[in-house]
Amino acid sequence: MRKALLLISMLFSLTFCRKADDPIPVQTLQVYIIQDYNSATVFWERTKDYPDSAVEYAVYLDEKLLVSHLKQRSYLIRALSKNTAYKGKIEAWSDSRKIAEQEFEFRTLEDQPPGEFSIYEIGTGNNSVSLKWSKSSDPEKSPVVYDIYLNNQLKISGIIDLSCTVSGLIPLTSYTGEIVARDSAGKNIKTAFTCNTLNVTNSKLIHRFIEYKGYSRDFAFYVPAAYDSTLNIPLVINLHGANGNAWNEIGITPFKKIADRENFILLMPQALLGSYGGQTFYQWNAHYIFAWDDVSLLNYLIDYMYTRYHVDLSRVYLSGMSNGGYMTFFTIRQLQERIAAIAPISGLMSWNVYDGYRLNRPVPLCYMHGTADNIVKIDGYPSAEMLINLWVANNNCAVSPVVTQMPDIANYDNSTVTLYQYNGDSPDSEIQYYKIVGGGHSIPGVEPGANQDINAYEVIWSFFKRHTLPEHAEGQIVDIN
Repeated sequence: MRKALLLISMLFSLTFCRKADDPIPVQTLQVYIIQDYNSATVFWERTKDYPDSAVEYAVYLDEKLLVSHLKQRSYLIRALSKNTAYKGKIEAWSDSRKIAEQEFEFRTLEDQPPGEFSIYEIGTGNNSVSLKWSKSSDPEKSPVVYDIYLNNQLKISGIIDLSCTVSGLIPLTSYTGEIVARDSAGKNIKTAFTCNTLNVTNSKLIHRFIEYKGYSRDFAFYVPAAYDSTLNIPLVINLHGANGNAWNEIGITPFKKIADRENFILLMPQALLGSYGGQTFYQWNAHYIFAWDDVSLLNYLIDYMYTRYHVDLSRVYLSGMSNGGYMTFFTIRQLQERIAAIAPISGLMSWNVYDGYRLNRPVPLCYMHGTADNIVKIDGYPSAEMLINLWVANNNCAVSPVVTQMPDIANYDNSTVTLYQYNGDSPDSEIQYYKIVGGGHSIPGVEPGANQDINAYEVIWSFFKRHTLPEHAEGQIVDIN
């Protein structure tokens, strides 16, 4: 019996000694890497069966020990090279024994170019272009500077500010340009623009981009050479037709010559892309079919021009061609206290606008429409005659007009002009209706193929300048930056 007990005791002792001498298996750590351009953060999960207080860690990078006796389970590796591959290892130790390890590898990020930016104002003179743009930020926090190119030639380099003017340009010349934002590593991003210099000294043509009520909007305006900041001058708003481009049109419109001669600011806003009837094109929301509010935009732009140039709010006028003519009729109903007179060309109203249409004061109207217009038909519903009758009643004019057959100056254009004039008790009752007999969907005297017996813009300005709105709404100062 004693021998048996002794044998059992010896076996137990031997078994215990073998377990104590056996090597402890090394666990595998779960390692994660977050790499940056010049650094990387390594962090890992805890080892099993060991409390954090009993474990220390060592971090190696490319076989070099970076840190030992580390208590936390993360480490920031600094001063790395960009876009470079690295290999490393994490070791876990407890009581001077390695209990876990894991190799890792990563690549630091490549240097990135500065972030996107946008041009929000382009202004041209007869021999210069001025630019304003938003800030470009570099992902690596490097300083960003800007270079200006015109027609592939570097004009200005290393600009820190967000605006500049390039002088010494040739009048009446088209330019393509780029603003290049670059960081200290030479990475860059570009934003392109186009512009046309003017032929009149001291005049300005400006293209402006804004965010308005959730939409990116832009508008162009022409400041005449005689503009004097100490004087209040009129504002003429001219709305393009469907699929029009305000920036292109204001560059070529003869309305600018009249603005120079008569000293008023010409403003041309840009419509948004809208889909209707299976077609998508730039068009004004003059029919209650789109989500955006163009009337609100026009109201804001009046205040914008009032803030920036202190335009005469008693002499704000609105004109428009085709879809712009529709928008002119649509707008005046809501902005009667802001607009002194209107002049639509080849535009009517949709029936849902015409139904219940009311004005609360006499509004001077100059209207032009061709009898052979096959796009906006003069006898549609409502017809041009219905709109004139609506205005005659609103302005309290005599029903019978004074009819004048205009001289057929250009007998080659296959059209003539008949003027119907309606007058009432006040100057603001005036209505002029130019019926272009045989005329199509075009602006008389301005577009090729149009009637050439009158010049629409000259007629419209002569009409506008006879009318003011003394009891206008007050202007609001708005943020123009």
